Amino acid sequence: MKILLSAWYLKDFNVGLGRYVRSLIPSLAAIDRTNDYEIAMPVAQPAFRSNANVHYRTIRIPFFKRRVWEQAIPWLCGPHDILHLPYDSCVIRKRGKLIVTIHDLKPLLFNTGRYSRPLIERLYVQDRRTVIDHVVTASNASSTDIQRLLGYPSDRVTVVYPGVDPQQFRPAESAIAGDVPYVFAVAAADPTKNIETLIQAFARLPSSIRKEHKLVIAGDVRRRPELVQWVTKLGITPHTVFAGIVSDDQLIKLYQQAAVFVFPSRYEGFGLPVLEAMACGCPVISSNAASLPEVVGPAGLLRDPSDVDGFTADMALLLGDTGRRAIMRERGLAQAAQFSWERTARELVTLYERVASVSS
Repeated sequence: MKILLSAWYLKDFNVGLGRYVRSLIPSLAAIDRTNDYEIAMPVAQPAFRSNANVHYRTIRIPFFKRRVWEQAIPWLCGPHDILHLPYDSCVIRKRGKLIVTIHDLKPLLFNTGRYSRPLIERLYVQDRRTVIDHVVTASNASSTDIQRLLGYPSDRVTVVYPGVDPQQFRPAESAIAGDVPYVFAVAAADPTKNIETLIQAFARLPSSIRKEHKLVIAGDVRRRPELVQWVTKLGITPHTVFAGIVSDDQLIKLYQQAAVFVFPSRYEGFGLPVLEAMACGCPVISSNAASLPEVVGPAGLLRDPSDVDGFTADMALLLGDTGRRAIMRERGLAQAAQFSWERTARELVTLYERVASVSS
C-alpha cells in the first residue's frame, strides 16, 4: 500500500499543525517498514528518518498557495492508495482514498475565523462528505462536534490522540536554580485561550503569595493589547512577563522551571500544552472545557474556564504546598506517558489499512 502524506505545514515551525506533522512523520517511519510513504513538502526540510519505504519529495508550483498546491500533489506524486491531509481540507479529484484530520471546529463554534470552504472547492465539490472517505480527529470531544455539526457518521470518524516526545519534553535532570518562582502559561492571539481569566486570577492571589511569584506568559499576543492593559489595570506589571514567541528549547525550560502551569482555555481540540507541561514534570491547573479532561485525566486540577476565583484558589493551594506539587508532578508524568507518538503512528497505520480495504 502507498500512502501520500501532505506535509504543507512543515514550513510553519511555531504553528500547532507544523508541530503535529513534524512529530508524525518520523514516528510513521519508525514503526512501519511495510507500506510505502511519499511525503510531499512545499519546501526542502532537514532530513527525517531515512527508510527504504519512506520517500520525501519537495514540490514547488508557481501559484504557491496551499489550496492550489494540495490539489496538484495527488497528480504530481503518482498513484497511491491513501492521501492523508493531516489538517482540515479537501481535494477536488482524488486518486485513492482520502483521509482528512480535523483537529477541532473552533472557527465554527467561536467565530474565531471563517469556517468556509475556499472558492475552488465550492465550485467543484458540492458535499465534502462524498469525497472524504474518513476523518481523523484528536479527541472524543472533537469527534462529537464533527458528527453533530458536520454530519459525518460515527463509523467514518476515528479518534487518534497525538503524542509527546519523552526524549524532548521531560523533567530537568537536576534542579534548576531560578530567580523567582513563577506561574507559567502559553497564549496566542486567539481569545479562546482565555488568558484574561488567568491574569485576573493571579491578581487575586493573597499578596503574601503573589509578591513571591511571577506570571510568565509565552506566545505571540501582539494582537491582544488588552492583555497588557489588564495587567496594568490590576497592578501586577512588576510581577508579569510576556515572553513572546519562544523556541522549543526555551519552552521546555519554562515548563521545567515553573511552579505550576495554568491553562484556562475555553476550547481545545486536544490541548497539547497541558500534555507537554505534564511530560516536563510541571503540575497542571486546566479548564474543564472540551477535550481537556481527556488529556489531563486524574493528574491535574480542573476548573470551569470562567471561574476566576477557582483558578485563584487552585494556584494558592499549589504555590503554598510543595508536597502537593510533588504528588501532582508524579501523577502528571504517569498521565503523559499514556500519550506517545508511537501509539499515534500505529493507530494511523491500522486506520490506513482499514480504509484502503473498503470497496469504493
